[in-house]
Amino acid sequence: MPEQRVGREQVLDAALAVVREQGEAALSARSVAQRAGCSVQPIYSLFGDMGELVRQLYGHARAWVAAYNREHEYDGCNAFESNGLSHLRLAREERPLFHFLYLSPHMEATGFEGVYESVAIDGVQQCIEELGRLSPEAARELYLDMIVFVHGMAAMLATGAQFSDEELHARMDRAFKGFVALVRA
Repeated sequence: MPEQRVGREQVLDAALAVVREQGEAALSARSVAQRAGCSVQPIYSLFGDMGELVRQLYGHARAWVAAYNREHEYDGCNAFESNGLSHLRLAREERPLFHFLYLSPHMEATGFEGVYESVAIDGVQQCIEELGRLSPEAARELYLDMIVFVHGMAAMLATGAQFSDEELHARMDRAFKGFVALVRA
């Protein structure tokens, strides 16, 4: 077999670009190959089939979002707020990618604990403990409640809602205060 000039990372980057620009529906061996500048042969050689490419693409896209979150880790007053703002910004600015990651079956969330494990960012729970003067257990519950709440707003943004940044901030602040009161009760 001749040496392949197109590697796994290049194909995954090309597939990610297709999803970011056109959405998952545009993802095909042909569209990825065109974006990667190759024939479809390396895609099947590297991944076996499109199902495996999509499975690996999901992890690749999650890594891209982790880097995106790191780029925006100081956009808020603290790590917790920055995390929420980053998720909302992703929904607004990267709609097709947001759909692929969070509004499709690829996430494979089977319960709230799985959601928490899948999306919680290191250091944020500790930030919540300090902000709310909460135990680790209470902070974890509050973090999960906020993940669910903020994701609801993000889903609305990803489907076209036009909330202002001020409205989003106010809702997040209000929810945080309400959830703190709940976990302290």
